[in-house]
Amino acid sequence: MPGPCGHRTIPSRVVGGEDSELGRWPWQGSLRRWGTHSCGASLLSRRWVLTAAHCFKEALNPDEWTIQFGELTSAPSFWNMEAYLNRYQVDKIILSPKYTGVSPYDIALLKLVSPVAYNKNIQPICISASMSKFENWTDCWFHYVAQAGLELEAILLPQLPECWDYRHAPPHQARLDLPAPYTLQEVQVSVINKAMCNHLYQRSDFGVAIWGDMVCAGDPAGGKDTCVGDSGGPLVCDLDGVWYQIGIVSWGVGCGRPNQPGVYTNISQHIHWIQKTVAHDGSPGLDFSLLLLLLTLLCTTRFVGST
Repeated sequence: MPGPCGHRTIPSRVVGGEDSELGRWPWQGSLRRWGTHSCGASLLSRRWVLTAAHCFKEALNPDEWTIQFGELTSAPSFWNMEAYLNRYQVDKIILSPKYTGVSPYDIALLKLVSPVAYNKNIQPICISASMSKFENWTDCWFHYVAQAGLELEAILLPQLPECWDYRHAPPHQARLDLPAPYTLQEVQVSVINKAMCNHLYQRSDFGVAIWGDMVCAGDPAGGKDTCVGDSGGPLVCDLDGVWYQIGIVSWGVGCGRPNQPGVYTNISQHIHWIQKTVAHDGSPGLDFSLLLLLLTLLCTTRFVGST
């Protein structure tokens, strides 16, 4: 994507499954349906957001969706004016034309009604046309918003119902009740090459194939996974001080099980679709704040003229 990206103002520190700091992941967004957190997302540019296609199951009306940036919590205070100003209405939801409701091609672009205002806590992420430089990379992270009663339908293979279904999940895995304040969490993981990931899954009871645009990350020993994560959220890696998003949280099996790492959509395999979509639909949308100003001026002019 054009312009500077992948930079942040907060220095790095090694943590795992800990509360994050505001500004450490400035591209992280909260995708909300009717004001309630639903999925994670990432900021590509002032007008474009990246997330998972399965987040929009039976909900493709953009009027129902907003994106929140610049916040650590999934439930900012009603009186938080800054959070209100950093909340953006979705204008268009564009799923990959190859997505059929099951993985692969679990990727979606969102166009916003108005441009995002960048600041120290809101910045775009870079994406790369090649995945090769990140094979077996260890300095990668996923971040997620922990929230009460988080349903794991999106994590427990909603794209592969013939293999695993939320309704058939054991009760202790179907729901995780997490304490307030539901803040952004972060975990460091390693990228696992496709051959190794296939080997790990084939030796397990699950036996699913990792193919197409899937990429794995986690720890073969278990314990680091997107079990309490956000579908659609970013998997990012640091390369020479610049952060790149290489994956989108797509699916997984259980919660941090050994030999079953999290599976993400490989962004590099969709780079041309992303570029083509953004270029084709890059016309600026209507800025409603400007429209409101113009209407106010028009009404004022008419009132003055009538007196």
